[in-house]
Amino acid sequence: MSSPTQNKLATLVKRFLDLIWYLLIFAAVAWPVAVLVIGLSMPTDPQQRHADINAYLGYKIYSDVATEQSAQNSETSILLISGRGELLLNNTQSLLSWYVAAVIKEIMLFIFLYGLLQMRRLFTSVVKGEHFLQENAERIKLIAFAFIGWHIIYPLLQYIGGRIMLNDIDLNLPGIQLYPAFEANVAGIFAGFALIVLAGVLREAASIHQEQS
Repeated sequence: MSSPTQNKLATLVKRFLDLIWYLLIFAAVAWPVAVLVIGLSMPTDPQQRHADINAYLGYKIYSDVATEQSAQNSETSILLISGRGELLLNNTQSLLSWYVAAVIKEIMLFIFLYGLLQMRRLFTSVVKGEHFLQENAERIKLIAFAFIGWHIIYPLLQYIGGRIMLNDIDLNLPGIQLYPAFEANVAGIFAGFALIVLAGVLREAASIHQEQS
């Protein structure tokens, strides 16, 4: 790939990152306001609310799901389905769960924005032709920290948020058991450490480039 082509591609990526950056900055400011306005405007009658939230939960479905007897206390119930994933909880009766889900999204948005900021700075240097800089190695390391932090903090928040939501909503569904779930992305954490190693290699390359210059 020729140098002009590389520069055009880097410029295109930089413009795309800029667009995403400004959109997410707007979302980071508007989202809390929207959540607060919607929360305050919800009717007091739970049947009239539309507080749908997403939560990462574990679930178990037993054979007596259609009966009035609780699956956990049934001696004849058989576990049919079990798993974990993001579930949509429709029309939650409490606003606490609504706010908890919104806070989790806001925290993760700020972590993503921090990593995106470092990527914008990195591609700004690339567009200028400043490839071998110590600052670029440091930016890659900070991107790696944001990447690792995302894959550690997000599962923790999902677990803590799931526990709060289930205690708040207090769902008693015959034959269905929901519980907080934790699942760390080991591959994502490993990729973050790989970026740290890459940052170290770039730092050495930048030192050699400066000595040769």
